[in-house]
Order: sequence, then structure tokens, then C-alpha cells
Amino acid sequence: MIARDNTPVTPGSVADWSSVEGLQQRMIEAVEAMQQMADDMGRASHVSAYDSDRRKKALSRAMAAPLAGGESAAKAEALARADAVYAKEFDQLAKEHLAAEQTVSDWTAKKLVWQTCQSLLAMQRETVKHL
Repeated sequence: MIARDNTPVTPGSVADWSSVEGLQQRMIEAVEAMQQMADDMGRASHVSAYDSDRRKKALSRAMAAPLAGGESAAKAEALARADAVYAKEFDQLAKEHLAAEQTVSDWTAKKLVWQTCQSLLAMQRETVKHL
């Protein structure tokens, strides 16, 4: 390309060692962060996978007393859903699910940083090949 003053326009600076080193450092930091999150990620995956089952179990615990008292299943469910103890447990389960989703999001963000750095390093390697 030629600029308005007829001088050639050169592409942006070619990657030097400092930019490669910076990308490698960001990759290392992302991997270390992901390793530190491994336990939390395992718990988060478990909470997310079994959220429905955990909510059903909470409902069944709340329904136990009305069913034992001779109520029908439909009425026992209605009474259980109106119970303050069930509402409190349900809210706790919702908070745990939200925290699990946040952990998964954080881990995914770290993974994307790593993948982006990997792609940028691959692009720089190809640029150097063609110099």
C-alpha cells in the first residue's frame, strides 16, 4: 500500500521476543489459575449436573410430614412448597447453583485467555516463517 505522500506503508511491527514472552507468561498464568480452580470446578460441575435432583429431594423432604399425616400427594406438595423451611432450603440451593455457574464462567474465561494466547503465538510463528 502507498500512503498519500507516496511512501510505502509497512504493516505493524513484527513480533519480537518480548511480545512472545508476554503471551507465554499469560498462558502460564491462565493454566495456573485453571489448576487452582480444579477442585472448585469439580464441585461446580457436580452442583450444576444434580441441581434438579437436589431440588426434588428438598421438596420430597418437605412433603414427608404432610404425607405422613394422611394428606394427598397434590396437597402435600402444595403444603411443602408453601413451607418456610422448604423456601429457605430452596433459596440456599439457588445460591449454590449461582455460585457454581459463576465458577464455571470464571474457568471458561481463563480457558479462553489461554486459547487466545495460543492462537496469537501460532499467528506470530507463521509470520516469522514467512519473513
